[in-house]
Amino acid sequence: MIHLVCLTKPYNELDFKIWYKWHKLIGIDKIHVFHNDSDLRIDRLINPPDCYQYINGWPNQWQLYNDILNENKLGLKNEDIVILIDDDEFLWFDQKESLDAILMKQFRMLDCVLLPQILMSTKELSEQRSTNLIEHSIYRRNDLSNQGKCILLYNERNEYDFTKEEQNERGHVPFINGMRYSDVVGSDCSKTTYGLVSYNAPLRLYHYHIKSLDDWKHKLERGSAANSSQIYDSDITKNKWFGGYEVIDLTMINTAKKIGLI
Repeated sequence: MIHLVCLTKPYNELDFKIWYKWHKLIGIDKIHVFHNDSDLRIDRLINPPDCYQYINGWPNQWQLYNDILNENKLGLKNEDIVILIDDDEFLWFDQKESLDAILMKQFRMLDCVLLPQILMSTKELSEQRSTNLIEHSIYRRNDLSNQGKCILLYNERNEYDFTKEEQNERGHVPFINGMRYSDVVGSDCSKTTYGLVSYNAPLRLYHYHIKSLDDWKHKLERGSAANSSQIYDSDITKNKWFGGYEVIDLTMINTAKKIGLI
């Protein structure tokens, strides 16, 4: 079974709705939504067998992930696939095989896969936006390497730790039984949370980080689920992923049309 875990602080119902529908349409078996400190009634959008839980107060994202996996709070079975991403990140695959088949092929030597993010935005940053992320942001950066998110082949005998810090990196990819190693999609292995980005891989992660100035204001106001203090500068231009969106990439929007999402 393919499980997707998302801890979200939603402020735009349109965005969450398209994120949720996208992942159901591509074949995720069960989505587990942890909703943190937001007034949006996204619980009305979630249908069985998917699960919804509201969390009051700072959720400590990395410790939450530890508890979910080590205490098996989701009822996982051995060799279930677990994907942990945010609500502005979209899993994509080429649909030449089933999602399950594509995912299983990524576990070459290890039971942890690192999927480096492909950063999407607009060529010129807008003040506001009225469309969903997929239709609004069709340009990407051409980063050689990027931080990514993990896909796990669950095993009840493993001890997972997202909270341990090494080389100034914490979270995103866990230490498993004391070691952090992952198979990187499209390349070799990584001991960090970073990997080479493969723009032609059959499995990709599209991340809509820089959206608009209005979105940035909401991002700062809602705070982080992973860090107790704000890590981003209020000046969006000082963010390390600001600018450089020069390559038009219609992969997401074309796929969304193909699967009947837009």
